[in-house]
Amino acid sequence: MALERDIPSKENSPTSRSGELGRHDSDRLATLWQKLSRSRWSVALLMVALLALRVVYTWHFRIDSDEPQHLHVVWGWANGLLPYRDVFDNHSPVFQALCAPLFHLLGERADIVLCMRLAILPCFIVTVWLVKKIVGSFADRRTAIFSAWMAALFPPFFFSSIEFRPDQMWATLWMATLAILIYGRATPKRALGAGLMLGLAFAVSMKTTLMLAALGAALVGTMLIVQDGAWTWARLRSLLICVLAACAGILVIPSLVVLFFISRGAGREMYYCVIQHNIIPGNAGSHNLLSALLRLACLLPLVAIVGLVLRRQRMSAEIKRRISFSFLAAAFFYVFLVSFWPVLTAEDYLPFFPAMAVTVAPLLLWICRFNVSRLGVTAAQTAAFLVLAELAWLVGSNSPLNNQAADKVGMIADTLKLTSKTDYVMDAKGETIYRRRAFYYVMERMALWRLHHGLVQDNVLQRLIETRAPLATTRRMPPEVKQFIHANYVPIAYRLWTLGQELPMSSARTPQTVHFQVVIPARYVLMTPDGLVRGRLDGTPLNGARELASGQHEFVRALGVHGQVILVWANAWERGYSPFSEIKPDITTQQD
Repeated sequence: MALERDIPSKENSPTSRSGELGRHDSDRLATLWQKLSRSRWSVALLMVALLALRVVYTWHFRIDSDEPQHLHVVWGWANGLLPYRDVFDNHSPVFQALCAPLFHLLGERADIVLCMRLAILPCFIVTVWLVKKIVGSFADRRTAIFSAWMAALFPPFFFSSIEFRPDQMWATLWMATLAILIYGRATPKRALGAGLMLGLAFAVSMKTTLMLAALGAALVGTMLIVQDGAWTWARLRSLLICVLAACAGILVIPSLVVLFFISRGAGREMYYCVIQHNIIPGNAGSHNLLSALLRLACLLPLVAIVGLVLRRQRMSAEIKRRISFSFLAAAFFYVFLVSFWPVLTAEDYLPFFPAMAVTVAPLLLWICRFNVSRLGVTAAQTAAFLVLAELAWLVGSNSPLNNQAADKVGMIADTLKLTSKTDYVMDAKGETIYRRRAFYYVMERMALWRLHHGLVQDNVLQRLIETRAPLATTRRMPPEVKQFIHANYVPIAYRLWTLGQELPMSSARTPQTVHFQVVIPARYVLMTPDGLVRGRLDGTPLNGARELASGQHEFVRALGVHGQVILVWANAWERGYSPFSEIKPDITTQQD
């Protein structure tokens, strides 16, 4: 896998041979790649270019519904609210807690999602750098650089890692754990360090359970593939001490986190949100185990092939162990993830892509180099072509110039303009970020399932009335909640509905009396497309906003007034919003 061994010297370079395909262009490309890979400054310059592209995507890539959900929890931390007790969250808490100080410094701003995306950019940088370091432990520097580029530009990883979510930090900690275990001789101190890193990963995501299982399986597999001598009692004792040191390290940080919440009286709430809520009754069972066994059966032939190939290679046992462990850890993680995790989303694969790139990228380069060597194409040319092809795939699949985030940023801006800090909002997952939600649970798949089966208290309508929530959204809402919003709210901006209702009146210019029901008391105005309407409300002349209690009300339209009449929350009208304004269509995306 040593890329630099195949770099031709100047005397024997393709420029000195004739009759080869694309001689001049390929020579220039190879020469450029050699110069760039040899110069640290050139590599740094290319990295800056990659980061610039990343920043453009950060500002334009579509905002997933999970991002505001996590930021709403960060907002809770920054405002003295305790997750699980005061703000619902079904994730481990460390990532959001670490983000709270920066969130507080940035203040209330509509583009907070984009700013916080930039804040987690170091996770992407460190993850890619760790790919390079791990590959560098068993291959040459240029192969390591190539592997890092292939990992960084792989579209599923690149785009998922843009989003603000704990999985970015989780993937970085996973790669750091692999690097600690691979990049050096196995000692109790190194095992303790890997355990601490894995424990921190547990405090970021409970999916770390799958990583722990994958590491154990990879260790056993590597011991079977790479056999360099008999297993004496001394070696077994040393291995056992390392395992115990790793287990001790794993327990440290999660224990401190749990004790923190117990000391604040939220231990039971934390257990429910992080553990119990994420387990759907009946979802785990024998079929999951059977699925895992079938996938493992498919994986075993590949593991056997890897073992046979490694045994034929002229390299030290230590290098073979590093390659074997890297490949098996990624492969087993994938098998356990798709077999046992109840709800799979794109971000769940974030740790898999860079971990698999550690072995797949050098192998891909070796295969391409082997097949095109007869054409006189060098390893440098092959590497440059693969990186450029991946970049073309990246840009072609999602243009960096297409701003897909403007609508969600505008939604947050509208919420900040329409409401104050004391107002409640009924959104699905915390899309408005800076306002308390009327209902405790977020409307994601597991919560909706529990609502449907009566496993959590369904008091959404009651909470809407109790909190007098002036804004609501209809996305992801249960049918009865959506029906209530349609009856007692009117669309006012992109995805936002405000208190109000359309009155059933004819278009005639004659006086007309209509009775209507107000469910949520608030200050209201009556509007037509031309502005505020004239008439009598509850027997008195209507002049501007009126505080309306819950119950029946009577409106008599004045002579000469015609057209549609809508009851609207007064704050919305006073701040320049109208239910008659054209609202941008709500386009549903698969990721949203």
